[in-house]
Amino acid sequence: MTRPYALLRAGFPYVKTIGMRRMTNFPVDLAVGDEGRLYLLLRGDTASEIRVWHWDDEDLGSIGSGGAGDGQFTWPVAIVRDGDGNLMVTDEALHRISIFDENGVFLTRWGEHGDGPGQLNRPTGIALDPDDNVYVADSLNHRMQKFTRDGRFLMGWGERGEGDGQFDMPWGITVDELGDVYVAAWRNDRVQKFSADGEFLMSFGNSGNG
Repeated sequence: MTRPYALLRAGFPYVKTIGMRRMTNFPVDLAVGDEGRLYLLLRGDTASEIRVWHWDDEDLGSIGSGGAGDGQFTWPVAIVRDGDGNLMVTDEALHRISIFDENGVFLTRWGEHGDGPGQLNRPTGIALDPDDNVYVADSLNHRMQKFTRDGRFLMGWGERGEGDGQFDMPWGITVDELGDVYVAAWRNDRVQKFSADGEFLMSFGNSGNG
């Protein structure tokens, strides 16, 4: 079956707003849970945590807190939900990924600071492929890395630069249903597409305001 290039819509009608000041301050990312739950990742000087909110605008409590211990965050960046409902959060200050179950119980964490295979320097974006392998944008190492869900290093690619397959602070990342990987690089002002094995496929975007 031919894949569509875009989904055409007549518009994006407003539905509702949820959250409130002092409860959902400084949201940077979110993940959708079951039964109307939303997991809002907050990043602030006094409130780095996951706030659990219901689609009916009901506060369901929080997960984690500010700090450097197990189950804590300093500079959280991105959150994703795996096939078992567990929540995975990148932290660029602590150079690690923390994992919680859907009820907020801390399960484990992995990652360490460095530039060797499997090490991280300011991890930012995170995404899962159809097999629940984990892709992490390793921003200050200017590369992408691929891990199993328990943190075992599988492969990596990329280096600092402006050429095909190179990055300058990769940040946002997503994986489509075929396993192809899309990476937005902050300082390159572009999006690149790769195969699941890191083969460069295409890019689009450039600097400017046109």
